[in-house]
Amino acid sequence: MRNQNTVVKIIGVILCLYLFLVGINGLSSGIKSLGGEFAKTILSATSNPMTALFIGVFCTTLFQSSSTTTSIIVTMVSSGAITIAGAVPMIMGANIGTTVTNTIVSIGHIRRGNEFKRAFSASTVHDFFNMMAVMILFPLELMFGMLEKISTGLGVMLFGVLSTDQSFKSPIKKAVKWGAKKLEYLSFDNDIIFIVISIILTFFMLYSIVKLLRSLVLEKVESFFDTYLFRNALTAFIFGIILTIMVQSSSITTSTIVPLAGAGVLTLRQIYPFTMGANIGTTVTALLASLTLNPIAMVASFSHLFFNIAAIVIIYPVKRIREIPIYLAETMADLAIKNKFIPIIYLFIVFFALPFTIIYLGG
Repeated sequence: MRNQNTVVKIIGVILCLYLFLVGINGLSSGIKSLGGEFAKTILSATSNPMTALFIGVFCTTLFQSSSTTTSIIVTMVSSGAITIAGAVPMIMGANIGTTVTNTIVSIGHIRRGNEFKRAFSASTVHDFFNMMAVMILFPLELMFGMLEKISTGLGVMLFGVLSTDQSFKSPIKKAVKWGAKKLEYLSFDNDIIFIVISIILTFFMLYSIVKLLRSLVLEKVESFFDTYLFRNALTAFIFGIILTIMVQSSSITTSTIVPLAGAGVLTLRQIYPFTMGANIGTTVTALLASLTLNPIAMVASFSHLFFNIAAIVIIYPVKRIREIPIYLAETMADLAIKNKFIPIIYLFIVFFALPFTIIYLGG
């Protein structure tokens, strides 16, 4: 019976993955059909890098998934609605927004004293690492365009001249395009309806994939967490990458270990490298989505990968820099123990009020 359930879940994952790619392809086609005026509107919204950064934060907070946000971003790049330069700040913002889920999970421990302190610090260390990465790399990107240039350079090396008219040719792409055409019929030839249906399909299919993979994968590994998978920083980092690729959601993988931190099974220092691995693992979803679009979409997904690699290379090797997110997480947890309103205020300001204000003023 258990084997049958596993087979059914695997088939479900494959079907949901196909429909996820259909949604991505449909979104790209719908945006292209809207034409130049729509592209100009989006380009003007993302022409201010600070606004684009907080659009990434806010959208990911609403979706509760950086995978969904970055998949939509690379789709918009593939259709020409936004440029690589406009996409990079949004992707950086998505990295901050994705941490809201595990912070919300930690608040579930708020009445339990030291358990809450451990859980809250374990969740916010991911917040502070990603914020610190953006604080370092965002100004550098504005000055030098490093991520855009490296990603574009790799794209040119792999695919030659880059344009939105290019496309990948594969049987999978044909099957996905066929599904997107069927989806288009449901929209009654209305581009807006087509885009909305595609976004809803993309979101729910990714949610379903995560849920199915979580039940398939996490039950098998929980008993090995402390003994094998978190015995040192390297194994925790690698495990964070692998588990996030398997589950297709850094929000889920990092949220799963927050209760373990609260229970005292894992320490803050064990969890820290795991969250960095999760940042790398989550880039696979956008890379996968770009495979059914075109090379320029893949360039946008490369920038997500390179951003997370650069953050780790800059922050983690130097002890004094590496300790900053840990110090901030522990300090915030100490404050949260003294005043239970602080975590709520922190969540509201960082993930809702500040992004909304910057977007509103930028618009």
